Amino acid sequence: MTLRPRRSTDRDDRGAAAVEFALVMPFLLLIVFALIQYGFYFYSAQTGSNTVNVATRQLTVGNCDTQAELDALVDDRLGAAQVGTADVDRYYYESDGTTFISQQAVDAVVGGTVRVELRFHGIDLNFPLVPFLDDAEVYREVTARVEDTTDEGCGS
Repeated sequence: MTLRPRRSTDRDDRGAAAVEFALVMPFLLLIVFALIQYGFYFYSAQTGSNTVNVATRQLTVGNCDTQAELDALVDDRLGAAQVGTADVDRYYYESDGTTFISQQAVDAVVGGTVRVELRFHGIDLNFPLVPFLDDAEVYREVTARVEDTTDEGCGS
């Protein structure tokens, strides 16, 4: 077996893959970190939607009379999906749906409606160079018909 001498026209490609990898890797990392960040945001948003639905259901059947009970229910349901504390507000309306009554459960009327608004900050990992929403604030709102006004305990 004889070895051919290398011609001067042959290119030396050693190291080209490392250079290409170094050029492409920052963009791949940016995409991976963006997927992680938006995954956490959508997790927070979905948990917020579920939480406001549960809170509204509790209010439509007459539970969670006090704001403290409602806040505790919401914070418990949100768990790790929130940063800080959530801001939850409720508004009771007459049966026509437009005449505002009060924010107090004692003023609720069967056949009227209750609107629950939930605001909280979702998880923001603060990755550098990853474009993300300002404040990662999640806002959800649900309106439902009041079915009962007798309190059986929040979460019952």
